[in-house]
Amino acid sequence: MKKALFLIFCVLRLTTYAQNEATNWYFGFNSGIKFNLANNTVSALSDGKLNTIEGCATISDDLGKLLFYTDGITVWNRNNDIMRNGTGLRGDPSSTQSAIIVPKPNSDTIYYIFTVDDHSFDFFGNPLPHYGLNYSVVDISLDNGLGEIISKNINLLQECSEKITAVIKNCITGSIWVIGFASQNSNTDIFDTFHAFEIGDSGVSPLAVKSTFNISILDKRGYLKLSPDGTKMACANAIDGLYLYDFDANTGKVSNQLPLTIDFKADRPYGVEFSPNNQLLYVSSSNDFFDFENPRNNDIESNHKSLLTQFNLHATNIDASAITIDDRNLYRGALQLGPNGKIYRALSGTYFNGKNALGVINNPNQLGLACDYKHNAISLGISESSQGLPPFISSFFNKKIDIIKNGKSTSSLGLCAGDSYTLSADIIPNATYSWTRDKIELSETSSTLEILESGYYEVYINPNNGGCAIEGEAFVTFNANPEALNNTLLQCDDDSDGLTVFNLEESISALTNNKPDRTVKFFSNASRTNEILEDAYRNTTNPQTIFVKVIDDITDCFSFSELTLEVSVTSAEDFDLTVCDDDGVEDGLHSFDLNQAGNNITENLPSDLTINYYETYNDALLEQNELNTSYSNTTPNFQTIFARLENNNSCYSINSINLIVNALPNISLDEETFYCLNTFPKPITINAGDLDSINSYSYQWSTGERSHEINVNETGIYSVTITNSFGCSKTKRITVAPSNIATFESVNITDASENNTITVITSGDGAYQYQLLDSKNSVITPFQDSNIFLNVFPGIYTISVRDTKNDCGITTKKVSVIGFPKFFTPNNDGYHDTWQIYGVSEMFQPNTKIQIFNRYGKLIKELNPLGEGWNGTLNGIKLPADDYWFSVILQDGRVFKNHFALIN
Repeated sequence: MKKALFLIFCVLRLTTYAQNEATNWYFGFNSGIKFNLANNTVSALSDGKLNTIEGCATISDDLGKLLFYTDGITVWNRNNDIMRNGTGLRGDPSSTQSAIIVPKPNSDTIYYIFTVDDHSFDFFGNPLPHYGLNYSVVDISLDNGLGEIISKNINLLQECSEKITAVIKNCITGSIWVIGFASQNSNTDIFDTFHAFEIGDSGVSPLAVKSTFNISILDKRGYLKLSPDGTKMACANAIDGLYLYDFDANTGKVSNQLPLTIDFKADRPYGVEFSPNNQLLYVSSSNDFFDFENPRNNDIESNHKSLLTQFNLHATNIDASAITIDDRNLYRGALQLGPNGKIYRALSGTYFNGKNALGVINNPNQLGLACDYKHNAISLGISESSQGLPPFISSFFNKKIDIIKNGKSTSSLGLCAGDSYTLSADIIPNATYSWTRDKIELSETSSTLEILESGYYEVYINPNNGGCAIEGEAFVTFNANPEALNNTLLQCDDDSDGLTVFNLEESISALTNNKPDRTVKFFSNASRTNEILEDAYRNTTNPQTIFVKVIDDITDCFSFSELTLEVSVTSAEDFDLTVCDDDGVEDGLHSFDLNQAGNNITENLPSDLTINYYETYNDALLEQNELNTSYSNTTPNFQTIFARLENNNSCYSINSINLIVNALPNISLDEETFYCLNTFPKPITINAGDLDSINSYSYQWSTGERSHEINVNETGIYSVTITNSFGCSKTKRITVAPSNIATFESVNITDASENNTITVITSGDGAYQYQLLDSKNSVITPFQDSNIFLNVFPGIYTISVRDTKNDCGITTKKVSVIGFPKFFTPNNDGYHDTWQIYGVSEMFQPNTKIQIFNRYGKLIKELNPLGEGWNGTLNGIKLPADDYWFSVILQDGRVFKNHFALIN
């Protein structure tokens, strides 16, 4: 009997370890969380004094009340004050696992704080003193239960890595193993040996069980963890890699070293943790980015990479079983199993910059992505996580038997008001069963327990066969059933047969009393077996009862109600909404204010009607794809849409609204014509444009006239507004611009040259072209835009200038181009029979003096400038062929002298 009582005590003690000692966590930058095992919730704590980059440790009592916590140097009590004698411990906030707290077996007052320091360097790169693995002793009964450190910094290992872990040895003795990682003799900082120290009733044994391996680990960073059942151990060594081992809790020996590989993009392991069922290993790793040359880059989060990887420890090839669960820009972070069976991930953007949340693996016993990792799942309020989380004795989280047995969860059970449920432990012959709810013993002593209220249920089984006791737990919550109200949905009828289409979703807010997180299912029969899957449901009778099931999406609890479908017999008038296509683009499309139609439709109807608009009748029936009251038609010129009138969410009527876009008069907006000023006061006629039927329009001119055309004899801008039979208007502007015949200002002639030119300078309101005619009115140069004539042969010409803007007329001017023949042939053949200068006439240079000389300077002939010219004779005698000279004095005073040839 005494032995049996001891076994029950052992179970009670271990169960306490398994839950409440890990209730409170303090970590990071003044952060913390608290696990409420009664309702299975996690809440943020903001009262902590701990401010640490990495290492931390926390312990609570068997009721889940905080006892104390530490960063490895300073210890704070449950009042968040520094514990008496609670400073100067030889851990370090920058050590990965600076501390772990272990209760002394079979003692309610003594706790050990095991510490490991970091391996830092001073400003000059010299290593600072290392203190290795030490422990200090806390008596929690002192200082009125706030605790006091009664012994401090007892050394176990001279040199040690930044990692430490612990596990229960067995349930009989209650002894605990604390394992550190160092060199074989702990005198160098090259590590290859695990040191397991046993803590028993008599205290901490200074003699370690050593397990040495053929490795040389230089990187001190990274976590060391044991599986909850104490059979596996994982060791993360940042740069030096990740290793998996077997652990024998009976002997403290570590064996079967297995290196594990992580994806190269972030292959530096840091945080490790096992699943509650001991079958999966999770690893948090990083790319360990550090820029020595530009340290500012270390504070840029995008430079850091972090992976969350899962290994299947039951796989044939464990290393090949790696699955990436999460991949993002993030700094390294710890992983820690919680008392609720979930694994929590510390989140940090950079070494110094934390995050105000924790990540959570909700189902860590599940393979692959089914483990359900949620980033930023637990808010820390105004505080921040850093890189570390508090480690605990791994046995705290050892798997318990399933007493729920619903195939969904082994620890959490959600029920609904009115439900009953029976928890069931394994049936063991001759075993005794002890049940508790919220730590209060219950009278039930069988293997089953019927539960009717919420609470944290536990069963302790003494097998009475000399073996360890067995335990099970269940977090039970009875949730209220959701509110489900009856409702009537009134719909309009499209053909007066009492049957129409209902949008059942329109009733959801009324059925659920507008509560969030609700799913509503509809059924056609009272037993609720024939679910109506379509939202657009056509009733079969009028009225018709639909049977409803309202489900709470969070708890899966449900309630029943009924929905009555009725068809409305009320109606309203249809309406035409008409506009002119005057929005600047004549495409038959226009913006409509549908409220204008609504005001007309609801006139003389009940004042509490609401109106919404839809493109199709079916949309109006189902209240889907609602239109804005500012709507542009999509079918040019004519489109019918529909207005749904409702009274208290019930259809009153559905009416047509015809959207009509009337065309504007089809005219050009601007026109230009010309008035010849030289024809004043003769008028010209201007008109409103080429319209299909002149008499179908009305006209309003800026002159006050109302006819299609008017007469004007003044330049200026005239406007006319044309209105069609729809009342749609468009205004046309007609510009009457001036034009006129040309006025000659000057004619500039370059003559008696190799290239004779005529340049005409005119003025006037017209646009002009220029023509050159010879003395016989033959066209020499047809009308051209240029006012310059080139290479003009000497002679008498007429220049004609015409108006091309409005054909206002032609004006002319005669001109003379002086020139001298180079030769003549007086042979009476009708060609070049005489010599005479060109360009002289009675109009031009008539008083010109012309003299002809032979080569010796003798005057041969003086010519009449208006005569036929010299025929090559002197006193009736033909002169010989030769060069002869001339002297010409023009009437305008110009003098020309040159020679020409007489050719017989």
